[in-house]
Amino acid sequence: MSRTLVRHRPRQWPARQRGFSLIELVAAFVVFALGFAVLMGILSASIRNTRLAAEYTQAALWAQSRLDVVGIDEKLEAGRKSGRFDDQYRWELDIQKYEPPPAANAAPQPEGFQNIELFRVDLEVFWGERRNPRSAHFVSLRSANAEVGSVRTDGSDGAVQPPGQGAK
Repeated sequence: MSRTLVRHRPRQWPARQRGFSLIELVAAFVVFALGFAVLMGILSASIRNTRLAAEYTQAALWAQSRLDVVGIDEKLEAGRKSGRFDDQYRWELDIQKYEPPPAANAAPQPEGFQNIELFRVDLEVFWGERRNPRSAHFVSLRSANAEVGSVRTDGSDGAVQPPGQGAK
């Protein structure tokens, strides 16, 4: 057997199949750039929304701490107050007496509940720059005994007793 060496000539590709044309490269780059710009816009909006959510969360925490002392450390009385939490957040508090609407089939109130006053507490928390101010509004109802520290004419001290138990 004899060996025959066969030389293969390199295959010639047609001109259209040798690579990408300049127009195809430019089109691919434009598609990539548009996709990248959309992705950056989405990331930017996501970061902005995350920062805004953190600011509202901080405002809610400040509001909760302020509302916690109303009626406990401070006496409940109608009026307006304002102040600052820190360099960024400030507050305005408005306390007004609240009269609940009468119920259609209201049962008589138990002894001692006639002396409870309700107050509507409106707290507004502000923050942000002058050109872009932000605020959050919080509302709560608080109760107070109208006769704290006074002696009642029926001989009791004004404390509210559970139903079925009278003053001793």
